[in-house]
Amino acid sequence: MSPEVRSTSGFSLIELAIVLVVISLMLAITIPAYRSFSGDQQLHGAAQAVGGQVQLARVRAMSTGLTQTVNFNTSTTPPSVYVLDSSHERKWTLPKGIQFASGGASSFTLTSDGRASSSQYIVVQNAKGVRDTVSVETSGLVLAR
Repeated sequence: MSPEVRSTSGFSLIELAIVLVVISLMLAITIPAYRSFSGDQQLHGAAQAVGGQVQLARVRAMSTGLTQTVNFNTSTTPPSVYVLDSSHERKWTLPKGIQFASGGASSFTLTSDGRASSSQYIVVQNAKGVRDTVSVETSGLVLAR
């Protein structure tokens, strides 16, 4: 008589446990890094959006011939950017967790030739205190750094 050959298929409980431990370790390492990366990208995106709002106000000032006043309201929740001309008010709010840092611009105007009333630094920061800056030059040039 020949001995019976036992065929095993599938995974043992130990193999399954090892795979679960490896996956858990990978998640434990990557999730905090992803959250940090996501928060930094949200801050950079907010700075880009503030710069875009200022550029839009500049274009409107040049196309309509009306002075555009840009106000940064830090007392509202969430903080807001208001763009005013003689007949309209447009509001844009910062994303949750992003705010204007102290010491930044509070208000300036953009004239019909595209120039700003003064050079400004608009500083936004997240809850961790990481900051990003938008620079507005008197020539009207807007740079997000």
